[in-house]
Parts: sequence; structure tokens; C-alpha cells
Amino acid sequence: MILFSLLQYVLKPTFTKQHIAGLDKHGKLYRAYDGTTYLPGIVGLNNIKANDYANAVLQAFSNVPPLRNYFLEEENYKGIRRPPGDIMFLLVQRFGELMRKLWNPRNFKAHVSPHEMLQAVVLCSKKTFQITKQGDAVDFMTWFLNALHGALGGTKKKSSIITKVFQGSMRIFSKKLPHPDL
Repeated sequence: MILFSLLQYVLKPTFTKQHIAGLDKHGKLYRAYDGTTYLPGIVGLNNIKANDYANAVLQAFSNVPPLRNYFLEEENYKGIRRPPGDIMFLLVQRFGELMRKLWNPRNFKAHVSPHEMLQAVVLCSKKTFQITKQGDAVDFMTWFLNALHGALGGTKKKSSIITKVFQGSMRIFSKKLPHPDL
């Protein structure tokens, strides 16, 4: 029974609000079941073929605290409804699963497979981004953020966690400088 619950947690980790709130407060190293030590959130993503461009983006997003915290708690997005036949919500589900695996303090190894996430990317991007072909990280990042925003119900007028985290404002000011010879 203990082994079953351990396997269940490794395959589908869950996080409490208290655990999420404490993630950035302590940098405790954990020991994976293969004996290696790791810091949750700072674990490798397997390179399946030529998906390193996507891994870099996914790894970076996993360390943006408000985004990470939102996706660690499945309740935040579990109730979002999409039109029948809309596959884009698969991105939200798979990204949440990947976040929970990356931040899991009880991993088997100090690395995680992004396979399910990348399958969702291939499907939802209509093969624009693939596992077997090298892609551009900036193009992927742009597409991924926009796709996640839309899948979470965001529009140009309605915000989502994506706009709350990444849409900022810019303050511009100018100052007339005296001529250098003065």
C-alpha cells in the first residue's frame, strides 16, 4: 500500500497552498530514489530528439513564481470549460503536470521527461513545433504564451494568468542633458 501511494504521488504530485507558499523560502536538497540529490524546480528535462529549444523555454517558465504557483495548484484551472472539440486545453493540463513533476520533492530521478507536454505542443501547434526538428525558442515561447492564454479563456479584453504575469507597462521619461562641453 505504501509503495502504491508513493508511485501515485510520483506520477501525479499534488501541492498544498502552504507547500507552494514555502517553495522560495528554503532551498532544501532532496534525494531522488536513484540516489542523486536535486533541488525541486532545478531538474533537467530529457532531450527526446531535437526538443532542447522547447525545454529551455519550459524550464524558464517553471521558475517564474506566479506562473509556477498557478499551475502547481490544479484547482486553479481544472474548472475551465472549452468548446467541444477544442484541444488547446490539453496544453494547460500538460503544462500543469510538467510543473508538478519538476517541483516534486519525491522524484525517482533528478530529471523529468517532458514527453506528454511535447506531444501536446506538436498536436496543438499543428506540427509547427516538433520533437524531431530543431525549432526557434523565441517563436516557441511566443506561440506557447499566446496558446496558453487562449486555452485559459483569455482574450484581448479578458486577462488570464499569462497576461497578469507577463503583460507589463513601460514608463518613458526624457531629460534634457547639458552639452558635454559645459
